[in-house]
Amino acid sequence: MESFHIKNFKNFKELTIEKLGKVNLIVGKNNVGKSSLLEALSIYITNGEENWLRMLLADRGETIHDDDRDEVNTDNVKRHYISLFSGWEENYNGDFEMEFGTNGKGEIPLRISQVYIREVKRGTSTSMETFHESMIGTQVERGSITGAGLLVTSGTQSNIIPYDKKRSYLNTFKEKCPLQYIPIYMIDRIANAKLFDNISLSPNEDYVLDALRVINPDINRIRFIDTNEGRNSARIAVVTITGSDKRYRLSSMGDGINRILTIILALLNCKDGVLLLDEFETGLHYSVQDQLWQIIFMLSEKLNVQVFVTTHSNDCIKSFAKINKKGVGQLIRLVNQKGDIVPTIFDNIDDLRFASDNSVELR
Repeated sequence: MESFHIKNFKNFKELTIEKLGKVNLIVGKNNVGKSSLLEALSIYITNGEENWLRMLLADRGETIHDDDRDEVNTDNVKRHYISLFSGWEENYNGDFEMEFGTNGKGEIPLRISQVYIREVKRGTSTSMETFHESMIGTQVERGSITGAGLLVTSGTQSNIIPYDKKRSYLNTFKEKCPLQYIPIYMIDRIANAKLFDNISLSPNEDYVLDALRVINPDINRIRFIDTNEGRNSARIAVVTITGSDKRYRLSSMGDGINRILTIILALLNCKDGVLLLDEFETGLHYSVQDQLWQIIFMLSEKLNVQVFVTTHSNDCIKSFAKINKKGVGQLIRLVNQKGDIVPTIFDNIDDLRFASDNSVELR
């Protein structure tokens, strides 16, 4: 992606970032939308896939509904989905829609709008028709409306997500490219095991070990093994240490080393894709950030991965500026100007280093 445009998503009434780099560090004060920008990028890449929208909401503590239950709380589902729209506005006008795109030549943006739904039975099958407010009374009577939901359109394809159903009709949208998304504090050991399997016994294993040695230089091997603990059994990461024949659970070595494992496995599993990482510094001491940035820059170039990272840390910014020797990285500062989120791009190596070295306010 060379640029990115968002409209009517969360606190972004409209945001355009005219230029994106290979590695993008996103900074700004609280509540300017750093994490929301990552979410918007993920929605665009997944084409607004229903399960992905639910996952993003669940990460914010807004679980859509329990699939094991027969009843669906329609008002609850609607409230959660509408929270994605700017101003939490319930609006069925066709001109109020979330929009995500790259402003690329000939590209049709991904659009998500709120719609009324009418179920139509044809023989033994039931289909859905969607309407905006302007169509009520002319194309359809209000009394025939059976519900509401979201209409997701990507190019010539569309998908309906009704608020009163556990699952929409089959969504055939495909990701635009491989995607790995790491939220704050996420250490998904089940996902890590699967990601490790994808690169096991390949040269990429060496990159995993190099990353873990940022924290513990004595690590010489890593494997995922079954704990054989009955119903709670799971595959966990274990490592061996130089000079010892014992295996050690990686989970016992602290959050920092497990966070690094998640980051590197994600990078190695999104060749020709996009990595989204929320709050780089989580669990990491400032002294190891240079080495981790070196690995991220190297792998992003080697595997052709576009990276987006958020931070609150000046140490992270200084480390980023120091390692960005080839100029493939850029810093994006988000600022709230009277309710509008405005981006400023620092893509010049000298300007970024000067600002970082002289404690110019970048956060």
